[in-house]
Amino acid sequence: MRRILFLMGCLLLLTMPAAAQDGNIAITFPPLVYDVSGTVEVRGTVKPPNLQSYFLEAAVYDPANPSPQWIPVSLPGSVPVTDAVIAQWITTLLPDGVYQLRLHVLTTTGENLFAIVGPLRVANTLERPEGEQPIQLEPQVPATVAVPTAAAQAATEVPPPTAIPEPTDIPEPTRPPRPNPINDLPVPVGGQMEAFSDEAVEQMRAAGMVWIKWQIPFVIGDFSLITVADERIRWSHERGFKVLLSVKGERAELAANYGDDYYQQLAAFLSAISNSGPDAIEVWNEMNIDREWPTGQIDPADYVDMLSWAHGAIKNVDSDIMVITGALAPTGAEGAFGLGAVWNDDRYYLGMANAGVAEYADCIGVHYNEGIIPPSQQGGDPRDNYPTRFFPLMIQRAEFPFRASGLPLCFTELGYLSPEGLGPLPGGFAWGANTSVQEQATWLRDAIQIAGDSTSVIEMIIVFNMNGERYDEDPQAGYAIIRGDGTCLACQTIATLRQPGGSIG
Repeated sequence: MRRILFLMGCLLLLTMPAAAQDGNIAITFPPLVYDVSGTVEVRGTVKPPNLQSYFLEAAVYDPANPSPQWIPVSLPGSVPVTDAVIAQWITTLLPDGVYQLRLHVLTTTGENLFAIVGPLRVANTLERPEGEQPIQLEPQVPATVAVPTAAAQAATEVPPPTAIPEPTDIPEPTRPPRPNPINDLPVPVGGQMEAFSDEAVEQMRAAGMVWIKWQIPFVIGDFSLITVADERIRWSHERGFKVLLSVKGERAELAANYGDDYYQQLAAFLSAISNSGPDAIEVWNEMNIDREWPTGQIDPADYVDMLSWAHGAIKNVDSDIMVITGALAPTGAEGAFGLGAVWNDDRYYLGMANAGVAEYADCIGVHYNEGIIPPSQQGGDPRDNYPTRFFPLMIQRAEFPFRASGLPLCFTELGYLSPEGLGPLPGGFAWGANTSVQEQATWLRDAIQIAGDSTSVIEMIIVFNMNGERYDEDPQAGYAIIRGDGTCLACQTIATLRQPGGSIG
């Protein structure tokens, strides 16, 4: 009965008039009213003048909703296509249901062009009687709708549809332009935010910070995270800050889908959030340890493969977005735990360089968050004299493998842990027990100055963190520079480095 109702509804929809098809932008397969499942090769033509890039989007089919939520479902492409495969649509990313598929084309002149086909039914779990074939009906009107921007439509005199609203008739939500804040610190500095807070923003402004970093998880099929990223980008830009998104998926999902299948899905997600206009994206986090990457599969060449997919997806949407490699965990523990569980960061950085990471990155991500002595020191740590203990040596350690490519460094986490006012630290962080809030503030200020004076090119420093509240086995509140009473001593000390007449951050 549901099959019959679906067919009847589709036949009614077929009688509605549609806009004329543009031969330069068309979807020819799958046809209108068709079951799809698995990975579908979508065919058609993409060859408009001034082509920049294109990708596929899907939305729930609802004729009563003139403004559906379109979700990217393929990687972007940029090579013209004539009656051939446009892209692969992985339908398993969507729950079964009735959808419409849209080809979204961007031109170098700033136009957005569309071709739409629907209804289509995603039927990955549909049980059919043996021998039954997918639904296939010959459409009685053009199966695709080419919808240029308003200016282009007027120029070509394509009449608008009378029954099916055109996506370009729906005004895009206003988006604040990317800010260009003035940086007057020795290095552009920002802070990692754990929650929206205008009070924290005021303290960051007073310190001279120009970046806000947000962590965005990637979960296969969870498209609500696109909205989460968009909200954080919009909120930060409205307040005059540049935005760094640090995006990392789930280790278990990566292990279950290891390789290009997973990388393609991550890239499609990065493509989607790139449309919201972040200023920088860090791809993954601490992939040299098995807390963040599957045990036994840690390999810098595999990460560079992932990054190549991510870089292409991001840059095809917006070439101005800075792509930052995932920062590594500073460690020398591979001898104790084995390469299946951890790679020393220097070995991993060298592996990234040898795998050609310079082709796919604008900056090398670095972490430094285990200091318990002033950042100027290069010896004298009471634990040992391993290089990751010392800030100047950490700069050299991260920079050395990339000296030939000249890639700059981006400290996407730089923090000092202080338990002051919070109680004892968990056992794994007991090394930070004697650091005071005053030392935290002074050392952050001095690290920023050292970075500014360094002969190494350091593109940014993100303070870890601004307003974390968790204080358990992961004591983020101990790293937070806005303490429980709302004060920010580190903001005051960092502000002493501000110089008049700074440059665009």
